[in-house]
Amino acid sequence: MKLPSNPFKKISKFDSFLIVFTSILLIVFCIFLIGNIRTANRSGIFAHRSPISQILLRDKQASRISTKDVELIDVWMTFRYINFLFNIPESYLKDTLHIKDTRYPNISLSRFVKNEKLDRIVFIEKIKNIVRRYLSAHPLK
Repeated sequence: MKLPSNPFKKISKFDSFLIVFTSILLIVFCIFLIGNIRTANRSGIFAHRSPISQILLRDKQASRISTKDVELIDVWMTFRYINFLFNIPESYLKDTLHIKDTRYPNISLSRFVKNEKLDRIVFIEKIKNIVRRYLSAHPLK
């Protein structure tokens, strides 16, 4: 009968290096993850509910989006999403706001505001007013 190996056996230099390297890598990953979670929290991503779910709860027919729903526009949305929700031509917001960013319409409002160094609240209100004006001139069917 063979005795179990000694649990207090010396660890080789390579094994100890591997353990230290893995530990450092894990710590760096955790710091990166926590930083991204904090950034997302500061931008308000976790505080918002999906506008689609609110529309569906309020009105069983999702195709019945109205000018009241403009209030649901928020920083996490992309220009493409806003165009889709309110049936706005892709170039309308780009032309109206004179957007030069090559990522349009796939850039979120928060990223655009940060890149352009704009006031977030003022910019969101501006987008809402532009969408309201568009919907007044082109009622949803």
